[in-house]
Amino acid sequence: MIEISDGGRYSLSLLENCYSSLNESMSKAEAAEDDARQWKFAVLHIVHAVELLLKERLHREHRLFIYQNVDKPTRTVSLEGALFRLESIDVAVTPADDQAIRTAIKWRNQITHHNVDLQLEEVRRNYLVLFEFIWNFHMTHFGSSTSAHFEPEHLIIAADLVRAFKEELIDFDDRRMHRTWPARLFAAQRIKSIPIGTEEVSRIPWGSESIWSHSSMLNSLPAPICRDCACRIGELHGPACCLEECPSCLGQFFGCECDFGPSELWALFGEGDEESVDHDDSAV
Repeated sequence: MIEISDGGRYSLSLLENCYSSLNESMSKAEAAEDDARQWKFAVLHIVHAVELLLKERLHREHRLFIYQNVDKPTRTVSLEGALFRLESIDVAVTPADDQAIRTAIKWRNQITHHNVDLQLEEVRRNYLVLFEFIWNFHMTHFGSSTSAHFEPEHLIIAADLVRAFKEELIDFDDRRMHRTWPARLFAAQRIKSIPIGTEEVSRIPWGSESIWSHSSMLNSLPAPICRDCACRIGELHGPACCLEECPSCLGQFFGCECDFGPSELWALFGEGDEESVDHDDSAV
């Protein structure tokens, strides 16, 4: 319940704050049908809703678990910290849930710290994954549907989102993804190398990136599933994955400025439209 004092202040619980952000996110997602710029705000609000939902689950385990330092309860944990703490107290987070949350983290960081460059169809697909995650997590851990907390004017867009994720999202090999993604991920496995300059260079599979040998990683190991494209250890990344490493410069493959030649891989970036990505001119 929202409490408003005589002094003009009001307070929201973690869950009430979550519902508020989720409703605002749906409002922006609906507005994005006519103005694509609204996806930025839809993403930020749904990421905020995810973060608050996880913190509420931690709070129900113990009120101090939402803080970075339980001995000095001042600053609350980040979204990344909430996910780590849930895992550390054995609250079940499926690989599909983990992927959805880390997708949220990637988007939040991209929007708040970098130029905004979102592929709209990818945004829509992953928005559905995040919306479904909130829906299922709330039902599993709080015993009720989020629909009871939707504002009346958002019921239609909520119904559309529920229908869409039932129709468009699938469980594939313990990974939650859009129904079109497995084919693209499989297709990417067939493209073992790419032309760079005058050479054909082998692509780097997940788990073999040079970063894992850096001293700064402190013997960290890659997750079993790539948080961006859902490939497994030893598999090649899906098209446009932000975690694939360029085999030439060892930087981020998606968007690097190496001298790439023609490849079937570029067609997969645009779901079969070879002209949708012009990697030779560093357009991705």
